[in-house]
Amino acid sequence: MNKTITMNLGGIIFHIEEDAYDKLNKYLSTIKGYFKDSEGRDEIMTDIESRIAEMLQEKVSSAKQAVLLSDVESVIAIMGKPEDFAGEGDGSESKINTESSSEENKFSYPNNKRRRVFRDEDNKILGGVCAGISNYFDFDPLWIRAAFAISFFAFGSGFLLYLILWIIIPKAKTTAEKLEMHGEKVDVNNIGKAVNEEFEDFKKRMNDFGDKAKSPETKEKIRTTAQKATEFLGDVFHNMIKVVGKIVAFLLVFIGIALMVGLLATIFGRGTISVFNSPTSNIHFSIYEFSSAVFPADLPVVLVIIALILFFGVPLLSLIYAGIRHLFGIKQKNKIVKYTANSLWLIGLGLVIYIGFQIGNDFSEEATVKQKIEITQPTSQVLYLDLKPMPDDDIDLTYHRKRHNINIGDWTMISKDNNKFSIGYPMMDIVRSETDSFQIVIVKTANGYDKKEAVYHAKNIEYSIAQKDSTIFFNSFFDIMNADKLRAQDVKIIVKVPLNKVIYLSKRMEKVIYNIHNLEDAIDYDMVNRRWIMAEEELRCIDCNGLVTIRKHKIDTTIPTPPIAPVPAEVKK
Repeated sequence: MNKTITMNLGGIIFHIEEDAYDKLNKYLSTIKGYFKDSEGRDEIMTDIESRIAEMLQEKVSSAKQAVLLSDVESVIAIMGKPEDFAGEGDGSESKINTESSSEENKFSYPNNKRRRVFRDEDNKILGGVCAGISNYFDFDPLWIRAAFAISFFAFGSGFLLYLILWIIIPKAKTTAEKLEMHGEKVDVNNIGKAVNEEFEDFKKRMNDFGDKAKSPETKEKIRTTAQKATEFLGDVFHNMIKVVGKIVAFLLVFIGIALMVGLLATIFGRGTISVFNSPTSNIHFSIYEFSSAVFPADLPVVLVIIALILFFGVPLLSLIYAGIRHLFGIKQKNKIVKYTANSLWLIGLGLVIYIGFQIGNDFSEEATVKQKIEITQPTSQVLYLDLKPMPDDDIDLTYHRKRHNINIGDWTMISKDNNKFSIGYPMMDIVRSETDSFQIVIVKTANGYDKKEAVYHAKNIEYSIAQKDSTIFFNSFFDIMNADKLRAQDVKIIVKVPLNKVIYLSKRMEKVIYNIHNLEDAIDYDMVNRRWIMAEEELRCIDCNGLVTIRKHKIDTTIPTPPIAPVPAEVKK
């Protein structure tokens, strides 16, 4: 029984007898010493070990799992003994000591010239398929390439066949595979020569490249090429900038003209400044009507028009002029036009500041006036709240409430005639009453030049409600007299509900209720079409089945639930 050793050779694990391992190890060490001065020593040894591992793998099987001494000797005979090629490198006889016995001499050295098909990537055009096939049959690859080209254009199958061969034919990676591809003997000598030739060829090509790069002709060619490339890129970038500039100039002219037309249409035409646009009622104002509604009475409308034209029109004309100059390549600048435009714009700026100061004075002070509305107490414990129907009541109006803002777009302009503006909507809040009676308080606010004028404007706001039995009908709008101007007038309705009394909010009330506190934390549009009872601090819903509540609360069961009166027919509608 012989002792075996586990060995890793070329990435493959072998079980090898001890005497076979010693001989193989000495053989590889001798070869390594032979190639110690070679630049490609590591690559040579890797290829030799891979080739030996490949041959040893063919000699083991399931019945014979260990590498024997005879297997190693057979491989050495094929690869070649060191003394067979050691003298070739220096022209002298070999001085390397190695075992020489009659057992080794009995092995013959077979030629081992087997030729295999590999893809030759050293001589490839695409994948090295044609070069590999020509190496196998030993003729010029030009004919194989011509055949594939003809089959591709004539029959259409050449490209597909080439792809299939590219996939199934392996690439010649190692030096041993490259030798087999050319039908050369795969032994230590040929592997060493092949690797050394590759290194020498690489060194030669690098030297040639260095010499060529250092030559004056090459330097001049590189300099000329770099200069031309720089000029070309500069021209491309310059042309791109010019094209982009023309596009921008065209857009400036187009936008400037469009804005100028809009400005002139707003000043001299009829522009809509109301946010209430319905199929049946659309309110339009010219600058004259707007100025009469907002500007002080002693401020001439002509002055406002001049200010708008100079402040907005001069920059727009300058924008159009600059775009035209760039679009048509006019480089000459006209200083007269420049200074004139700047002067006119500064005049317009001064006028705008003056007009703004004049208007701002009329908003210097704010005043609030409260008006208590007497109502008949309902016979039941329920008070019904509703809005008076309007012609456009089915229109969903979206608006933003900005207090003390003179921008008309923040209101909903219901109508305008020669005497008054009708503006909506008032804002409603519901709180607990200090008495046992329902109460309604109208809070009017307005601005003015001083406190007295602000109070005057607030008192002049006209707002009315109507009552029919247990139902209160609120106006959807409040009126402002034309003489009072628009001075941030606003109306707030406060409905005071006694403890344990009930109110009903109709669907139309969602236009006026605003952030009413309630125990369910219901938002405004969830509060309508429901009945609410006044608890200790806030409203509590009576018929809120299906309403998703946010805040959990404990209901005081000691408060008796009052009987609910039927909803009047006019409220149901």
